[in-house]
Amino acid sequence: MTDRLSNTASSYIGGAKQSIGETIGNTNLASSGAQQKAQADAALKAADAKTHAEGLGHKVQGEVQQNVGSLTGNTSMEARGDANETRGNLERKTLLPKNMTDRLANSTNAYIGAAKQAIGNTIGNTTLASSGAQQQSQAEVAQKAADAKTHAQGAGHNVEGQTLTGNAVMEARGNANEVRGDIERQV
Repeated sequence: MTDRLSNTASSYIGGAKQSIGETIGNTNLASSGAQQKAQADAALKAADAKTHAEGLGHKVQGEVQQNVGSLTGNTSMEARGDANETRGNLERKTLLPKNMTDRLANSTNAYIGAAKQAIGNTIGNTTLASSGAQQQSQAEVAQKAADAKTHAQGAGHNVEGQTLTGNAVMEARGNANEVRGDIERQV
């Protein structure tokens, strides 16, 4: 996860350098930013593919355990299978939680907007300053909306997790959903 966050941040920083370099006419900065972004994006894709494959493996393992547990009447194995399937699904769906990616993108857009506004004000380019202010404002609004959506989804998963109790399999699913809800609301 640390490499994923680092590569995501590097990609956004590279994009920001590229954008600023293009805006102020600094081809070296623009080229350096484009190269940084491309390298970080490639590293992210490789890491995502690996995580997706591992998640798929856990999902399949969990399905097999559930079926064997169900056929043999072994509820403990069935519950472990459900937990492994949930783990695999979460690994595949949360390569980098979407809300973290959105938060990083929104923060980067806000900083780029602020930089464009500052550069525009400094060089007397009102179009650039206005564009930067608008970009910053839109990024901040998008972040507030994303935060509200993530909080609502997390609360929903938490409630679902608390209500699914009664047998070992359902309790494992409930616990998994409750943890998922807690994670979604905190990230």
